[in-house]
Amino acid sequence: MTPTQDRPALDRLLSPRSIAMVGASNSPARIGGTVFGNLLRNFPGEVYPVHPKDEVVQGRAAYRSVRDLPEAVDMAVIAVPAPAVVDVVAECAARGVGGATVITSGFAEAGPEGRALQDRLTAVARETGIRVVGPNCIGYMNTHGGVMANFMLTPDQPMPEAGPVALVSQSGGFGSYITNKAVLAGLRLGWFVSTGNEADVNVAAVLRHLVERPEVGVLLSFVETLRDPEVFVDTARRAAELDKPLVLLKAGRSEEAARAAMSHTASIVGSAQVLDAVCRQYGVYIASTMEELLDLGTIFQDGRRAGGDRVIVMTSSGGAGVLLADEAGQAGLAVPELPQDEQAALAADMPVPFYGSTANPVDTTAQTTAMPDAYRKVLDAVAASPSADMLAAVTWAGPGPANDAIVEMYRTTTKPVAILSTAWSPQFQQAGVPTFTDPRRAMVALAALAGQSARGPLPPDPAAFTADAGRVRRARELIAEAGRETTLLESTGKRILAMYGVPVTREELVTGEDAAVEAAERIGGPVAIKVMSYQLPHKSDAGAIRLGLRGPDAVRAGYREMLAEVARREPGAVAEGVLVQQMAPARLELTCGVQRDPVFGPMVAIGLGGVLVEVLSEAVLLRPPFDVDTALAALGDLLGGRLITGRRGLSEEEQRAAAQVMTGLGALALELDEVAEVDVNPLRVADGVVLAADALIVVNHD
Repeated sequence: MTPTQDRPALDRLLSPRSIAMVGASNSPARIGGTVFGNLLRNFPGEVYPVHPKDEVVQGRAAYRSVRDLPEAVDMAVIAVPAPAVVDVVAECAARGVGGATVITSGFAEAGPEGRALQDRLTAVARETGIRVVGPNCIGYMNTHGGVMANFMLTPDQPMPEAGPVALVSQSGGFGSYITNKAVLAGLRLGWFVSTGNEADVNVAAVLRHLVERPEVGVLLSFVETLRDPEVFVDTARRAAELDKPLVLLKAGRSEEAARAAMSHTASIVGSAQVLDAVCRQYGVYIASTMEELLDLGTIFQDGRRAGGDRVIVMTSSGGAGVLLADEAGQAGLAVPELPQDEQAALAADMPVPFYGSTANPVDTTAQTTAMPDAYRKVLDAVAASPSADMLAAVTWAGPGPANDAIVEMYRTTTKPVAILSTAWSPQFQQAGVPTFTDPRRAMVALAALAGQSARGPLPPDPAAFTADAGRVRRARELIAEAGRETTLLESTGKRILAMYGVPVTREELVTGEDAAVEAAERIGGPVAIKVMSYQLPHKSDAGAIRLGLRGPDAVRAGYREMLAEVARREPGAVAEGVLVQQMAPARLELTCGVQRDPVFGPMVAIGLGGVLVEVLSEAVLLRPPFDVDTALAALGDLLGGRLITGRRGLSEEEQRAAAQVMTGLGALALELDEVAEVDVNPLRVADGVVLAADALIVVNHD
């Protein structure tokens, strides 16, 4: 085995020291000609063309097959007809090639026959260990390693400037579009990887690999289907740990296809909401548009961080300054009025008479802009202000003293800077000055940077969760009592919830009228009574519930009337008993539950309870495991924060109790994978206490 084969397979695939191309061509009109020409541009190692007939390809001696290569290369680019691809990849694996980049299309995207071909390709990768990017991709670019294994650029087009930004895209065509626009916007792309159909290597795997690369400082990604959620979450935690922003643009965000409708919880959790929630939880930025993806790359690529959320706006146009200040406020940034001493110092550098403003926005007016020395002094003073964590300035594109001053200011300050310009400026791009052409986009980008700068501790590592074996055993014994029933009795569900620290109402399961009266006396105060039947998951629909019963006579009468009504309305229902339950007071009601997302698995949701859960359709979601602090922060996001800041919102004690419910349900979902769904509605909140008054647990027996 040669030294190069000792390297990890993904290193060999994405940072090769030697390359072969199967399907290399002399024709620049063919993909094989374009890709091979790109490979020859800057790659410092050996590049071998493989061609069945031509002896020389673009000046390089060609080999008839991979078997004939003089060494086991790190990476092979494959651009041959689809039916031949699997055999070529198998041949590469047998020759000791580390990885293959399969450009060829005609696989899963082309119908059943192509799907079968792709399955064979996946099988070869798994059986042999060779790593495969593609098929149906445009390849990748690693400018730091001189690798242009793609056809998004032709060999005569300039190479992007190597920099800290990495872009990973499932889509080759749209990824190429984003890449070209990113270069125009001034992003310094060190990496671009298109993963195509992802027969083997997917977006999550590439991101996980790149986050460890020292030259990568920002990760941008466009995905259609997010595979390997555990790898994605691990990458997000690692990116946060290394302070490397990760930004995701997701296509196919429709909620309807993934919406489950059985419970209140499921009715407000859609796939797009789940993705957004997981990204928020683990510090991934969700870009709503391609422009936002590029904007965040622009503001993050210089690696600067802000000491706070205060921004000074400097402009020669009063209207532009007001608009920037408005957008800053909308984005959550502060635009503080400068102290009088700072204003006086700025005014001293302004021309006389001066008709602008020194307050913030700092309006220099066009008069000052036309005086280079005065403009430079004001700009430098604003950037140095102790009242600012960030700076935004307005300018016109094109050469001139004002833009020269902006470049010099940017080079001398360590604060984040966003320049609003009438167009992208080559001068700013060469200097790395973050430039935006819209006020909102500039301020949204600065707000994201402020958020990145103020990040707290990492969320818990999912791999560190340890199940409580004794609790799992006891819970499964209760589940087993239901036999093959898929919906547990409320009484059983609450006993399970109590094991996970969820506070439940005082209650007793009885089987007779006298026992109900005795139970009500032990519980004290008004009680509710409910028929427990596997045939009645929704008790109110069958009249199987009575509320607010006080005293023996009321309990007896309610008991008889309830059973009679159930017998009349649901004659097939078998009563397993009657639950006598404390009537818990409530200043407000919450709902909390679990749904299993097809991609990310269990998700805990909490929102307003009772009928409001369907009226408002608002909840916050967390992926377990998470701690109480994470749950508390999520509660603070409900209703724009009004749930905890409003006059009748949750007290600190109630917030912590609700957070404990959330963490308990998270542990339940992780330990009991047969539990498909949990719906605790309502959670009644009053006087510092949160109690589960009803609970629905659905299980799978497969």
